[in-house]
Amino acid sequence: MDRFHEIKNIIPKVCAVHDISGFGKVSLTEVIPILSAMGIEVCALPTAVLSTHTYEFEDFTFCDLTDEMPKIIEHWNKIGLKFNAIYSGYMGSPRQIEILRDFMLDAKKDGALLVVDPVMGDNALVSGAVYSDKLKGILGNMRELCGIADVITPNVTEACLLIGEEYSDKPINNSTIKNYLKRLSEICAGDVVITSVMDSENSMCVAVYDSADKKCYKVDCGFVNRPFHGTGDVYTSVLTGSILKGNNIIESANIAAGFVYKAIQNTIRHPEIRIREGVLFEPVLSTYFNKTEYDKRYIEI
Repeated sequence: MDRFHEIKNIIPKVCAVHDISGFGKVSLTEVIPILSAMGIEVCALPTAVLSTHTYEFEDFTFCDLTDEMPKIIEHWNKIGLKFNAIYSGYMGSPRQIEILRDFMLDAKKDGALLVVDPVMGDNALVSGAVYSDKLKGILGNMRELCGIADVITPNVTEACLLIGEEYSDKPINNSTIKNYLKRLSEICAGDVVITSVMDSENSMCVAVYDSADKKCYKVDCGFVNRPFHGTGDVYTSVLTGSILKGNNIIESANIAAGFVYKAIQNTIRHPEIRIREGVLFEPVLSTYFNKTEYDKRYIEI
């Protein structure tokens, strides 16, 4: 991945292609502070603006920015803006994915790292069921987008959608984890990271396929028996920043898992915080990235 360090910015620049919610920590309201704390400049390419995120909120406002995206990209091209990485999350339509794909391909020619979090759903979706028309339209485009990425970070639901596997909420054994990783690596020629993998009744991990050494790993995430909203965006933000800092995929996956673990531990100390409010990652920002060594949380499988 040496090409990712060829673009000479004073500090690394990441173009973050996500929605922005005015309240409820998710997407850009997590991406920007986390990457900034890691010493990385974030340039936002918003896909939509919402009053809140969509989990447990009603009557939220939604402003689609599809028509603005090409205008923003065109202006950036005019002023000669170059990015060390492009990192995408929620895409609202096939058209947005098409715009992003062209943008990513151009940036890749200049050496940019391409990170795709193929946001399509979590837990409730079952591969083989009747999808909404919106999901049907997005799925094929999302596979194509993953095909040009250097790193993809689906959760288990999204991994199943991408490989056409039936989703189950039961724990996944090592053999199945490796099967999913290898099949995803046939879609994405780079590294594969599957988040929120239940590998036993009381254990959650991140599964990693390292395309450089062709090995599979599990990274321990700890386990708390309740959901935490927005942790996927937190995780992939730290992962992206760590890669840009020169760490390999498994080191980066390890650092990101440790950050999310600490954010969750902060959150459970405050039971008054509702799930929809996200995790308390802010207190972790001031100390976590100053470390020179991180606890090893991974094993090869």
